[in-house]
Amino acid sequence: MKIEEGVSRLAFFSSLYAEAKERLAGIGEELERNERQYRGDDRIDGSSERATAVRNITYEIVESEVSSDIPQPKVTAAEYSEERERLAHAIERLCVSVRDELPFEEMNDLDERFTYVLGGSVWLVEWEEGENGRGGVRVDCISPRDFFPQPELCRIEDMEYCFFRFDTTREEICRRYGVSPEVAADAEREGASEGIGETVTVVVCYYRGESGEVCRFVFSGDAVLEDAVGYFKRRIGDRHADAERPGKPIPLSSGGAIPPITSYLRGDGSVGRVPTALPYYEIDEFPIVIRRNTAADRRLLGQSDCFFIRPQQQAINKVESRILQKLMRGSVTPIVPEDAQISVNNSVFGQVIRLRPGESVAQYGKVDTTPDISRDVLEAERLYDQAKRVVGISDTYQGMDDNVGNISGVARQLQVSRTAGRLESKRRMKNAAYAKLDRLIFLYYLSYADECRELTYRDAWGREQNVSFNRYDFYRFDPARGVYSVDDRFLFSADLGQGTEIGREALWERNLANLKAGTLGDPTDPDTLLRYWQQQERAHYPFARDQVEYFRERGKGKEVKGENENQNGDGVAPLDALRFGDGEVPETADG
Repeated sequence: MKIEEGVSRLAFFSSLYAEAKERLAGIGEELERNERQYRGDDRIDGSSERATAVRNITYEIVESEVSSDIPQPKVTAAEYSEERERLAHAIERLCVSVRDELPFEEMNDLDERFTYVLGGSVWLVEWEEGENGRGGVRVDCISPRDFFPQPELCRIEDMEYCFFRFDTTREEICRRYGVSPEVAADAEREGASEGIGETVTVVVCYYRGESGEVCRFVFSGDAVLEDAVGYFKRRIGDRHADAERPGKPIPLSSGGAIPPITSYLRGDGSVGRVPTALPYYEIDEFPIVIRRNTAADRRLLGQSDCFFIRPQQQAINKVESRILQKLMRGSVTPIVPEDAQISVNNSVFGQVIRLRPGESVAQYGKVDTTPDISRDVLEAERLYDQAKRVVGISDTYQGMDDNVGNISGVARQLQVSRTAGRLESKRRMKNAAYAKLDRLIFLYYLSYADECRELTYRDAWGREQNVSFNRYDFYRFDPARGVYSVDDRFLFSADLGQGTEIGREALWERNLANLKAGTLGDPTDPDTLLRYWQQQERAHYPFARDQVEYFRERGKGKEVKGENENQNGDGVAPLDALRFGDGEVPETADG
């Protein structure tokens, strides 16, 4: 993107931001309307009157779709080798570790509602320097109402610029961007005219420079907070650095090291020696991930469920208002003789009628004008069923009685699975978004994590293991040219086998069936039972952890015996000697 000559950078980006907001105003109004509908808006389209009763079926349906499951990372090498497969496992553990440190449960809860209500959510991934130069990744889930993409473009990859906005304080501006209080005093809040102590609106622009590199410009009002050309380039002081030149060997996880002097083969067959130059990895994409609800033509965000069930929500509000009006107008009017000596009021059992001599009970009566609302109630339920069918939700999926009689648990689970199948495309979109998040996390650590990151993971036997992520493991040396390059060719997806969409109870039953079928080994073997209870522990079976500890203690004696047998020369490595993910499996004597 070329910035106009003779125009200040602040004026240029302020004008570009104002234009983006104006051209996307229609989308903003649509998002606001969907949000109001989700919160129970009483407005009726095409009418100045308001509904007197709102039955918020939109909220009920959306909340039925919300899932607390977070897709687990799965990484594979684009080109297989044992070394690259080991690195793929290291990336998976890195992503899991980073997620555990961040409030992903809270962000997932927000993300789910943004997606179904507004049609999508926006994720921003940033790198923050920490103490002693040890930085880390920061991930934020942002409302689409605070994201302004380049108009007319539907893919982040095709954009030249995009804007975020968020509210903060002047004190936080000084801490985060390192500006003086005098600069922060020029910051402003959108829609606010004055007030030094008020929060201010910060606008962040990611854009591509003239060479295609990612840049960032941050401002608030008349205050320029950051102007980073080549935002992802490594800096040493005030200048960009292209490569690292180590003065001593850099250890690798494999046990080797990158030497400070590199030897390579010249064209004539002789050996040349040059100082090692490790190019810094530079991210070449915007650190933004869009999660769509369901894909839509020529739309950056997806389609909102609120939009599709709005006709039913509007109609059901009218019906419910009519029901309320009928009930409010209806009454029971007593009939008494003209000279009856009683007072008539609306209290219940608040009076006693004393009949005079010669009077009959038949002289007293009532006129009941209570209306019949049964047809209105049926119409409201019909509209509700229509809305659920539009989205693809059944009573069984919501956990309510669907009046189908007594059916088995397997049959009911099948009904839930069929309903979940209609929502599968939404889950696939969520998985795709999380895969992109994991990729950005990896690229950030590949770019800036100069120190090894210690990680923990649970291996196939349920044991806690310590490993490290070393970005230098991803350097590849070309002996013909004598240069290093960074290997980032890894494919990211979601591990579909780690989810609990089928339900915990069904997963418990499936694990038990596998045990009985012998797929885990001999069902009477304590090692098999240990494996079974470890699976149940992962599926959150009550008190499974106690069973794991019990069978693990029982297996210790057998484990020691197996090690002694191996020392006697049987040629078979014990199970505990196998290194899962972070090492090689020992070969047997016959290869």
